[in-house]
Amino acid sequence: MLGIAQQRILLALLKEGKPTHVRRVMELAGIQYNIRHHIEALRSLELVEVRENGYPRRKLVSLTEKGVRVARLLREIESLLQNSHGALPTPRTSQGEDP
Repeated sequence: MLGIAQQRILLALLKEGKPTHVRRVMELAGIQYNIRHHIEALRSLELVEVRENGYPRRKLVSLTEKGVRVARLLREIESLLQNSHGALPTPRTSQGEDP
């Protein structure tokens, strides 16, 4: 299960749309600490990849194909919950059954 911070990282990377420096991910996701822990957890789930670039070493984070799919689903869920017209339907039962 993804934590809130990890979900925010995925959504931030989806919005950015390109490999992004760890500090920028922190800014976009509004995370002030433990970013490396969250990124490592996402990497172990194969949702992000991390590569080092240039000198001094800069870590760039990007979504994997699987990460893009998960982030798009998260964005869709978020949109449904924020849209008052997109309220989830109440389950219906057959006549005479208790809900």
